[in-house]
Amino acid sequence: MARSFNELSSPVQAAIFIIVAVGLAFATFWYFVYPLNQKRLGLEKQVATLKAENDRNEAFRQQQTEYLNRIAQLEKQLETLRSIVPDEAATDEFMRTVFGAGNAAGINVRTFIPKPQTTSEYYVEMPFTMRLDGTYYSLVNFFDRLAHEQRIMSVSGLALGSPAGGGMGAYTVYPNETVGANCVLTTYYNRPLPTARAAAQPPQKTK
Repeated sequence: MARSFNELSSPVQAAIFIIVAVGLAFATFWYFVYPLNQKRLGLEKQVATLKAENDRNEAFRQQQTEYLNRIAQLEKQLETLRSIVPDEAATDEFMRTVFGAGNAAGINVRTFIPKPQTTSEYYVEMPFTMRLDGTYYSLVNFFDRLAHEQRIMSVSGLALGSPAGGGMGAYTVYPNETVGANCVLTTYYNRPLPTARAAAQPPQKTK
């Protein structure tokens, strides 16, 4: 029976060296390499999760940008629509537009009388009876200017005649005036929402 390592045969010594080397390698792997490998795998999973979350956030940011741009476009369209058909009557502004167009076209606005308003499902009609006089081409210019205004207007009941004998009050008909006109000029504004009117009324007490 061998008493020391040196007394063992060469094959046995080689086998022992191999076993010890394998054991050391396994111990090194188990205590050092394996935990690091597990940590690496965990970090890779975290990176993949964060990347997926980042991709979702990036897609959301892109959608958010698209939504914000769309909202901005819709707000601009809404402002344009409100200028065409405003939410309020804005009578003073409308009158300034009409009389400004008359002055620019060389038309005399002799009568501008509001008529009863008509409410439809979505908008309110605001008509005015008008008496105008001037030249034929100045009348055409006047109506053309109104047609190019941003706010919607319509002319109905147009009747042409002598420049004298119409309108209210005393005024002078100049020699260069050749025609007078009676018409109804109508503009529009959005009908107030029923909920807005209901909210403005105080609740009635129940008995």
